[in-house]
Amino acid sequence: IGEPIISDVHFSYDEEHDVMIGKGFDCRIGCAALIETLRRLRDEKLDVDVVGVLSSQEEVGERGMKVAVNHIKPQIAICFEGCPADDTFTEDWLCQTAMGKGPMLRHMDRSIIANPRWMRQVLTLAHDRGIPVQESVRSGGGNNGAMIQLSQRGIPTVVLGIPVRYIHSHHGIACLADVEAAVALAKAVVDTVSAA
Repeated sequence: IGEPIISDVHFSYDEEHDVMIGKGFDCRIGCAALIETLRRLRDEKLDVDVVGVLSSQEEVGERGMKVAVNHIKPQIAICFEGCPADDTFTEDWLCQTAMGKGPMLRHMDRSIIANPRWMRQVLTLAHDRGIPVQESVRSGGGNNGAMIQLSQRGIPTVVLGIPVRYIHSHHGIACLADVEAAVALAKAVVDTVSAA
């Protein structure tokens, strides 16, 4: 009794179908996207300072993000996360987020209402650059973006969700192409913003 256990799941990648399978994609997949974005920005001369944060305890009140935001004091934010893919049993006309169609930009869920001007700027940039994206409005769910957005005097925050089937199970399924699109969009945003 009380002995901690974990599921014995190993990451795998099916290159032919561009499918990754692994555990903890919410939010390890977001962490991977953040790290890859920072790696691609590493040697660039930017007009802004970029800070990446890997936080803990999102599921119990975004506690780690609250501490990070109070320490960093960002002016704008991009929040990576794994988000539920609707494309398993949902009718096509109800599906807001599907694997292989790019990251999901969330206008609203039970915790966040995105800043419309910041969201429009990021969506326009994605369309101008030919980066596939999806948009959603959710009646449930939540993410660290809400904690960031409501901090200080309000921080414009956009959530880039990478679609994951069976997100909270032992075997999450996602497409590498969606991670690549999220990284490309985040990098494009950083490349185009300027210091205020």
